[in-house]
Amino acid sequence: MNEFNTETLAKEIVSQSIDAIVVLDTNQQILFSNIALQSLTGYSEEELFGKSFSFLFPPNEKGEQTSIEAFVSSNEAHYIAGFLKELELITKPKGTIPVEIRAFTIHQENKEYYAAIIRDVRERRRLEEQKNILINSLKRLAYMDELTMLPNRRSFADTLQKTIATVKRRNRESVLAVMDIDHFKVINDTYGHDIGDLVLKKMANIFVDCLREEDTVGRLGGEEFGCILPDTTTEGATIVLDRLRESVEAHRFFIFDNYYLNVTLSIGFTKVHPIQKPEETLKFADIALYQAKNQGRNQIQVYPV
Repeated sequence: MNEFNTETLAKEIVSQSIDAIVVLDTNQQILFSNIALQSLTGYSEEELFGKSFSFLFPPNEKGEQTSIEAFVSSNEAHYIAGFLKELELITKPKGTIPVEIRAFTIHQENKEYYAAIIRDVRERRRLEEQKNILINSLKRLAYMDELTMLPNRRSFADTLQKTIATVKRRNRESVLAVMDIDHFKVINDTYGHDIGDLVLKKMANIFVDCLREEDTVGRLGGEEFGCILPDTTTEGATIVLDRLRESVEAHRFFIFDNYYLNVTLSIGFTKVHPIQKPEETLKFADIALYQAKNQGRNQIQVYPV
């Protein structure tokens, strides 16, 4: 049977550990630091020896110095190595590094000491941030039209539902409009879908520029857009929407070289009623839109027509 020195083996493991390890006396002065801690902080073994635990960690939000006792658990229900906590570790270049610390007490020759295992969590934080960015991007895509960067039909329907609830709760008038680009199929067939997409994106910009910040405009599909005007009467909506229609009619849509395209817009709108479902309100606005197109396009109609 092979024999080996347990104490020597333990020292070697601690020395080569990828986690930083520090041992302190009961006065919280550093007695031992391994290579990983020295590498992580930039301080040498001599520079760390005798320093207090708070030398490694900045004061908390209240200006209180960090004490290792705060991380040592006497409750057996916790991890065998005490609490698991994230802190900012001070480095010699006067920066900080996010770390995870687990502290515990050790006994040797009737003396008590504190020890802590400190793990660099920068990479984990970076991966978590990337994950959050990805999740937020996916959420945004789920509720946004990728071409125009406007809310999509799903998101627009959610906003309309909230508008109906607000109308019911506050007894304030609001308006829903549905807007459709006239002869858009001709544009696609004549100039191609790339030009059609350019027209859709520019149309979205015009809508955003002409409407108020509290208004909501979204792409419902194809060349059809929706617009919610909160706290707006039918008379006020007529003025706003007609101004919007005129802005589209006056705009010269750049196609290529010195060639520009004139585009018009048909609009149907209806008053938002507190007892209606979103799909019912959209249906009434669509009826008014159909009437606007049926009567020659480039005009506004209100439901009931």
